[in-house]
Amino acid sequence: MATDPPKETTGERVIRIATQLFAENGYDATGVQELSESTGLGRGALYYHIKNKQELLRKIALRLLENANREARRILASGGTAEDRLHRMATHLLTDLSTNRNAWITSMRDWKALDEPHRSRVGHLRDEYEQYWQTLFDEGAESGVFRPVHPMQRRAVVAMFTSSYRWIEPNGSLKPAEIADLYVSLFLDGLRAPHTATD
Repeated sequence: MATDPPKETTGERVIRIATQLFAENGYDATGVQELSESTGLGRGALYYHIKNKQELLRKIALRLLENANREARRILASGGTAEDRLHRMATHLLTDLSTNRNAWITSMRDWKALDEPHRSRVGHLRDEYEQYWQTLFDEGAESGVFRPVHPMQRRAVVAMFTSSYRWIEPNGSLKPAEIADLYVSLFLDGLRAPHTATD
């Protein structure tokens, strides 16, 4: 027998609406009054669920990156070739970018508006996530499947994926997994046409 999904709490609804407003208007341009009106909560009720806007931005950014790092660790430990796990890592990231696009827009664009130490915490989590990609690249190089990947190349590859938050859509003409395959094929196979044997 199917069970109903858990009901959204007021606190979760506040975060969801704040995420949408931040994505559409920008963090700095979204005021507490707008949050109050959009959630249907008076200021007193709103402040019962949040301390301030900073807390909302912090929760949005940290939740995304902590989930991404948790999934990356799971994929790394899941077995299979480095290339197989690279495809899974890419598919997860693009699926998450598509499904949680508003949160990614807010996190990628506005994270530097966070006060310390939370800004540094977000920076560390982003570095940690990139390192999981480097681990896969290094494993592939050690097994002879990939050539060695310089950290600057790794940064470019990860940025190619994460910048997709600007345009990716859940119902686009290509599914996130298909985009992931195209991206992985591009940086694994390169742009050069394959050499053909000549007589």
